Amino acid sequence: MKTKLLFLYAWLMLAVASCSASEPQAEVPAPPPTEKPEEPVEPTGDKKVLIVYFSHTGNTRTIAGYIHDTVKSDLVELQTVNTYTDDYDTLLAQIREEVASDYCPPLTTKIEDLSSYDIIFLGYPIWVETAAPPVRSFLTTHDLTGKTVVPFCTSGTSYAEASYRLIRSLCPQSTVLEGIQIRRGTYDMAYERIIAWLQKIGVVKLNNEGSDEK
Repeated sequence: MKTKLLFLYAWLMLAVASCSASEPQAEVPAPPPTEKPEEPVEPTGDKKVLIVYFSHTGNTRTIAGYIHDTVKSDLVELQTVNTYTDDYDTLLAQIREEVASDYCPPLTTKIEDLSSYDIIFLGYPIWVETAAPPVRSFLTTHDLTGKTVVPFCTSGTSYAEASYRLIRSLCPQSTVLEGIQIRRGTYDMAYERIIAWLQKIGVVKLNNEGSDEK
């Protein structure tokens, strides 16, 4: 009898745990269907858009390309005078030192007529819990006063919040919109997320014919 009661109690606890685990998922509405545009679309408000990014392994370059394919924009990759090594241990030691000292690696990239752009997308990998140092170089050598800055980043398991705080601190006279972070292992859904995000922050408006919303 005691064994049966223990079995019944264990079964009830498992059922309660299963229901509890599923409740938060049920409360989150499914995102509306998104449709990839055949051609980049004009940004809302006739704004001129520039995508600036730094990429070491190519992941951030891929995400920058997704944004460029969705919204009409110009695309510029930040290049440093001294190329970062591909050796992981050496690179990690270097960037830890650079981040700790707020070092700004010199850039070879030149951007013509930055003042003509209204929206600046700024992309980077998360290094040592913050934006890669070339981003600091760009923000400390270019005046983005009055512009809208939109961060996007790639990472392993690190969080993006510290990098967003850095960008806001270096762009005190800019409007910094909600950024997006693409983590390792989620690239299969990255394009869809990018499209939904661009609509959410109001940069583009797309017709999602598959949506049930009227």
